[in-house]
Amino acid sequence: MLLGYFSFVALFLLFLFWVKKNRLFQLGKLSWKFSFVALFLKISAGFALWFIYTYYYTNRMNADIYKYYDDALHLFNSTQKNWPLRFELLFGFQNDSTLFPILKDTQFWYSSSEIFFNDNRTMTRIHLAILHFSGGLYSFHVLFFAILSFIGSCGIFQFFRKSSNLSDSILFAFCFLVPSFLFWNSAPLKETVLIFGLGLLLFGIANISEIKSFRNFTLLTLGILTLLSLKIYILFALVPGLWFWTTSLNKSKVKIRMRYIGIHILMALFLFSSKASTILADKQAQFKTLIQETNASSAIAISPFDSFWSLLITIPQALFNVLVRPIYPTTWNSLSLLSAAEHLFLISILILPLIWKKATSITEQRLVLFCISFVLVSSCVIGLTVPVLGGIVRYKAPLLPFYLLAIFTVVDLSKISPKLS
Repeated sequence: MLLGYFSFVALFLLFLFWVKKNRLFQLGKLSWKFSFVALFLKISAGFALWFIYTYYYTNRMNADIYKYYDDALHLFNSTQKNWPLRFELLFGFQNDSTLFPILKDTQFWYSSSEIFFNDNRTMTRIHLAILHFSGGLYSFHVLFFAILSFIGSCGIFQFFRKSSNLSDSILFAFCFLVPSFLFWNSAPLKETVLIFGLGLLLFGIANISEIKSFRNFTLLTLGILTLLSLKIYILFALVPGLWFWTTSLNKSKVKIRMRYIGIHILMALFLFSSKASTILADKQAQFKTLIQETNASSAIAISPFDSFWSLLITIPQALFNVLVRPIYPTTWNSLSLLSAAEHLFLISILILPLIWKKATSITEQRLVLFCISFVLVSSCVIGLTVPVLGGIVRYKAPLLPFYLLAIFTVVDLSKISPKLS
């Protein structure tokens, strides 16, 4: 445990030093104080979630912040005298059949929802690697994941800033101050690593358009690999928007819109293919089974689908569940009340472009269309597969900065308040 306290202080101080040295963390024209405030908020949110799921929701087996840590701790203790075996577990070279005596005591190593990679194992391996420095001090894991989230959020900020005319302070609010985004994406959860990968991917793309360097290609590759091994649906949802983004530069407004429509028609054809619809239907069925096993209190209705037409009919319900349904939770408590208030605000601001719409440049239009694509495609996937309101709120949290950017980019903020322009 002494190792953990030493590592905690060392990591915190070293990262503070790195923040001041790396341009990724320079948030536009904002002072360095904003970077340190953002890091403090990430760490605070990580520990807040840890506190809630340790002292308020006390069922450790159902707490995602502990699931993969506990499995990693078991593997760590079981391989204390067998470092070659631990190496195999860390890097995925293990033979599960020969290691069954060790793996049988894990709770989440095996996953029925695996598509290309088992994201449960990805999370377990991350915790297993961290245990070499934390000595079992869970606070070190919270700090590590909060740092990953901070890095990813900075990457998203830099991507926005390359094309947006919104002020740095507004972009800061989108990337660091949105409650759900901050709360669910700063703790030892899959969504935190997702934000890390998403930020690196977008930061790499933004920089490659200017400088095709090894560093930028490395960031791009690391971002893709992170999303591929953890939340492949996010990578899938990014494809049409990024395809449009990278091929619409220096095009006229008419060609931009035609390209956008054409790409998303192709995307729709893929989404409605038998293979894709089968994967989505299987994911929905797995969630419904999980609801029955855990007696989830926030379960909501979502229609099953097994054909092109049933999937097409279900999409409006899926989008409604993701974008609107959280304003009236199935059960009321402090968290659901805060979430409902936040979503009421998110829905109410949709009226702003109708009242104070502004003319946008081609660059801004490309950015808005990219954000709309990412939000809607992701919302379709989430809404079609997740029949649990709590899960929807959590899984859609990474989309919120893009949702806000798409709306406020087309709003004439000077008419609301001169200080916002």
